[in-house]
Amino acid sequence: MMLEASDLIKDYPVRGSDATVHALAGVSLELAEGETLGIVGESGCGKSTLAKMLVRLEDPTSGTVRLDGVDLTALKGPALREARRRIQMVFQDPYSSLNPRKSVGSAIDEVLRVHRLGGDRAGRRVRVTELLGMVGLATEFAERLPHELSGGQRQRVGIARALAVEPRILILDEPVSALDVSVRAEVMNLLRELQDRLQLSYIFISHDVSMVRQISDRVAVMYLGRVVELGGWSDVLERPLHPYTEGLRAAVPLPDPTIAQPISATVRGEVPDTARPPSGCAFHPRCPAARAICADGVPVLEAVHPAHQVACFVAVEEGRLPAAAAVW
Repeated sequence: MMLEASDLIKDYPVRGSDATVHALAGVSLELAEGETLGIVGESGCGKSTLAKMLVRLEDPTSGTVRLDGVDLTALKGPALREARRRIQMVFQDPYSSLNPRKSVGSAIDEVLRVHRLGGDRAGRRVRVTELLGMVGLATEFAERLPHELSGGQRQRVGIARALAVEPRILILDEPVSALDVSVRAEVMNLLRELQDRLQLSYIFISHDVSMVRQISDRVAVMYLGRVVELGGWSDVLERPLHPYTEGLRAAVPLPDPTIAQPISATVRGEVPDTARPPSGCAFHPRCPAARAICADGVPVLEAVHPAHQVACFVAVEEGRLPAAAAVW
């Protein structure tokens, strides 16, 4: 595997309190070469925290991240900088991720200078033009400031900047959620084209099930800092085993307004406070299929079907969810 995250835990102390926010509670994932792994879940489930762990923008409380067998969490200085050339991140908000005082060309040129790529100033200028063309932007965009661009153009610049160091993996943290619907389609098509052209691997993070389904080979569903379901996109999104996954799918509007989602597919209530998570399965207070056992023990990921794992006592014991909770 190109990228392996093993039992990642991230705790944040609450300032002025003895409480601790448990952002990640033991996440393990793998990414193969050329694969797109989608990560989906509600806001606050730990998706963005996981992304920052994977590129070492933050260090885990415990656990490891391995890139081509090398433990990223143990690297420092020049060794970490070199490793970061192979794994880059595209952020959710394309405007705040760019320096408002730097032109587009300067922002990309800075990456090349820091990593000593592209040769002299003239060589870097040529490389900047190549990168802009790669994401569908004309040469004159190099002279523009971020506020002079549309949201879709800014995100294209963010993608170009990430590609400047010729990475093998892109971590895409909600890359289209801030864009208009029509622009989303354009950026999604661009991402697929770049993946085929450059042989990239993606981790695509989103709260939007339809976006994850569109681009992913495998899908990991996260809830309150844990992966609760993992498998191929068709298994997870077409034949979900976890009630939470079912609820996420039920939240996607259907093209036919005459078809109503069953009440059994509805997820009740709000995401619990990560500083005071529920006992047992963190989802059980909101789960339409919860049983007494769910409040006592914490389920772990187990294979119910080939290449399809779920952390759910009900699904593991019966091999499926109760019929009342599995109807679409």
